[in-house]
Amino acid sequence: MRIRLLLTAILLNLSLEAHALQLVEVVDGQTVTIKVSIRDLTRIAMADGGRITRVWGLEDHMQVEPDREGGQVFLRPVPGMTARAFSFFVRDDQGDTHTLLAVPVDMPSDTVLLRPKNRAAAAHASGHDAHSIPYVERIKHLVRDMARGAVPNGYLPAAEGREIPLWAEARVVLVTRFDGDFTGEVYRLTNVSDEEMRLDEREFAALAADIKAVAIVEHNLAPQQSTRIYLVREGR
Repeated sequence: MRIRLLLTAILLNLSLEAHALQLVEVVDGQTVTIKVSIRDLTRIAMADGGRITRVWGLEDHMQVEPDREGGQVFLRPVPGMTARAFSFFVRDDQGDTHTLLAVPVDMPSDTVLLRPKNRAAAAHASGHDAHSIPYVERIKHLVRDMARGAVPNGYLPAAEGREIPLWAEARVVLVTRFDGDFTGEVYRLTNVSDEEMRLDEREFAALAADIKAVAIVEHNLAPQQSTRIYLVREGR
């Protein structure tokens, strides 16, 4: 039997920010490139659920706002220091140190998730323990984590950025996909028409037989306004 969950209540209880997402695979001792906003906060967190314990090398370029409770950091550019790329270091709670080459870009707030290559497979395997949680609760947890910008435990994230042809009045982009017990998908929908648009979860739930849950952040969109849509499918 197909289960349809309209999860708006979950989203209403979360503080959501319509940020983009960079998924960066990291290896201890190697340098990787990320993009940081020259005008807004950039969030850096661990994709595998780990914690960032130390950041250094940013003093002349960015202000660091640590979130010690969440094990993540937020970076804000120092005025006048946004023209050149610069390197800094991040240490996680497993003791690995990652060198990041930050390229300042004129863009909105963004999230950078660091995925340690050697721990990705182990995290995926741990997802089998999730079967001890009731079916509906597993779906709710997945939607809640996606809405918070976190990588669900036992899931492997994949950046997409692929446009999905759906309606002439809307531009729909698949931003991120999470593969695990289920498949979680994060979409950005923009109203490209000249009229207000009304969205309903049931429209998306009816698109395919394997869709088990749909949650929409903003149901009424003015012209050129965007919203996030979280969709859960049966695992592949």
